[in-house]
Amino acid sequence: MRRRSPPPEAFAAVEPEPDRRPPLAEQVARRILDLIRSGNLRPGDRLPLDRDLAAMLGVGHPAVREALQALAILGVLDRARGGRSVVAAPDLAAFLTPLRHLVPLNPGNVETYFRARLFVEGGIGRMAATLIAPAAIDRLRRLVEVQANLAADPIGFRVSDLEFHQTLLDACQNPFLDQIGTSLYEMGMEYRRVASGAPGVIAQSVADHAEIVAALAARDPERAGRAMERHVENVDRSTRAAMQALAPGPTEAARQGSNGRNGR
Repeated sequence: MRRRSPPPEAFAAVEPEPDRRPPLAEQVARRILDLIRSGNLRPGDRLPLDRDLAAMLGVGHPAVREALQALAILGVLDRARGGRSVVAAPDLAAFLTPLRHLVPLNPGNVETYFRARLFVEGGIGRMAATLIAPAAIDRLRRLVEVQANLAADPIGFRVSDLEFHQTLLDACQNPFLDQIGTSLYEMGMEYRRVASGAPGVIAQSVADHAEIVAALAARDPERAGRAMERHVENVDRSTRAAMQALAPGPTEAARQGSNGRNGR
């Protein structure tokens, strides 16, 4: 016996599934914790002004204010009235650091790291060019506009840089690639913190980001992949320069070696 289809009005009575995404304030709080966990933000770092942070994260001012207040209550931030929030918890970054950071970036593995990131980031660019939504491209454009005014604000740039790269990963719609890309992005952050303060480094990254967005908007996978690879090459150069700047001189190296022998 043939079943009768339900009348159209029956569908109208079905309630839509509620939005299961966390509230905006919670999403903002998680983003800030990610910045601390990854080493982008450390104790004593001052966050951008609330309105600037809202623009970087693509949310309203009330959501940012609520998130910052919640993190201040938890002791993660010091929040002065009318001022900029400061990362307060001295042990939080170490507590939140994932196990993958037990393999730190060093001169012995930086070349291997660079080749891996070059391969992965190029793939992210090519994949994103075919999958990214117009709204995400608009989001990336707005981030580049914000970054263009952050040449003298390395902390603000690093906040927006994480948003830029996370937006690219989200566009790929691949949780495995998200994990790999995030791990490679976070590795060596202690050196990129130094590099972001060097003359011209932020300006170069902003130019790289603008070219990546243009390639994505053109829906050109090869152009996007090459733009991502050039960006990685530029990041690699500034990272290696920071590693050299932070390397101990001959006197310091000798002192450390002496201390190591004496401590046996």
